[in-house]
Amino acid sequence: MNAGKTTLAKGIEHEYNESINPIFPLARRVVVLDGDEMRSSISLQETLSADDRRKHNLRVARLARVLQSHGFFVVVAVIAPFRSVRAEIDALCEPVWVYVKRSLPEHVDRPYEIPESPACIIDNDQYDIAGSLRQFLLFMQSTYPQYFALTSDVLAGPNG
Repeated sequence: MNAGKTTLAKGIEHEYNESINPIFPLARRVVVLDGDEMRSSISLQETLSADDRRKHNLRVARLARVLQSHGFFVVVAVIAPFRSVRAEIDALCEPVWVYVKRSLPEHVDRPYEIPESPACIIDNDQYDIAGSLRQFLLFMQSTYPQYFALTSDVLAGPNG
């Protein structure tokens, strides 16, 4: 919680839905599924229990899979706290896992198993918001060069 997942996801969404040249493949095709928004819409009845978190994660993954099958690039900003659930999600929709890391107080009632081998780690203790977004965009461009063009002012950084 509060690591910066939504901030990064919304940054990508803004970059490709609002700011970028419409000729690029992802122009206006990025969809963010934010955990808090999903809990207030498709997972209203789910609590933060381990079983309910599993149900919520799988529900969001299934929605992401449907949106992706309709041509959207889906960025999911949820906490998937358990390795076993991440394995279920892997089998369901083949995600690319990004671990957004931040040193925050632990919640004993909300355990979290750190991912063993995420495709990318964004360390929000190391970067400010703009730096984290630059790191995320660079990762996305290197992973999906066919979609993400390096033309953004965000990538240029504060000094252009």
